[in-house]
Amino acid sequence: MAAQQPIEADARSFRIARCVLTVGAGPWSFAERRRAEIAAHWKRSQAERPKLFDGTVYLLRSYSVGQGTLSGTLVRTDFKSFLYWRDRGYEDANMRDGFGSAVIRSAEGHVLLGQQSDGHLNAGLVYPPSGMIDERDDVGGVIDIEASIVRELGEETGLQPADLARVPGFVLTVSAPLLCIAIEWRSALPAEALRESILSHIRDQPAPELADIVIVRSRDEIYDRPMLAYAKSMLHFLVSA
Repeated sequence: MAAQQPIEADARSFRIARCVLTVGAGPWSFAERRRAEIAAHWKRSQAERPKLFDGTVYLLRSYSVGQGTLSGTLVRTDFKSFLYWRDRGYEDANMRDGFGSAVIRSAEGHVLLGQQSDGHLNAGLVYPPSGMIDERDDVGGVIDIEASIVRELGEETGLQPADLARVPGFVLTVSAPLLCIAIEWRSALPAEALRESILSHIRDQPAPELADIVIVRSRDEIYDRPMLAYAKSMLHFLVSA
């Protein structure tokens, strides 16, 4: 049995019914002030990890939770500015990295996670299929977080909503400076068959984002995995002892 490492004190997970996410006015002042440093950092980052791609992404500028609803305002920026902020230890404490995730459960109730391939932002880490909010999710100034999560689910695992049963609401995990908005999906397939289905999708991709699929059957299997605090908190909330 793995030694049970405590979940970080600031990480907490709970269920909510709704998400209302809107896009606020920009620009992001931190990124504007650091343009020269960001450009130099991006040049180095591309040389180290050529799979990285610069595009428009959205960060969470403010949020509140009340009456079962997450309300938040996001701001547009570019990926290279996000990466600089992340690699510098999230210096602008006013911002949050808000993103969507898909929690995939097997027929037995086990949770299936992906392990990211080399060369990507979170290479080697184990996590629920996830992705940053980008321009495709911006529908007239309102973020369609469900569409964002469904897209990442399909791209990373090959699974579609028609293959799964959606659990109502969302699982929200707050672990500063990260805020994860997850949809829980349940499959009729047992864990090993579901894993093999996803691995078949991965093998068919020329440059898959995931290198492997990990099955978590109990809390004991959380602590010795290479995960960020938010993922450990979410699994501790979802998986029984």
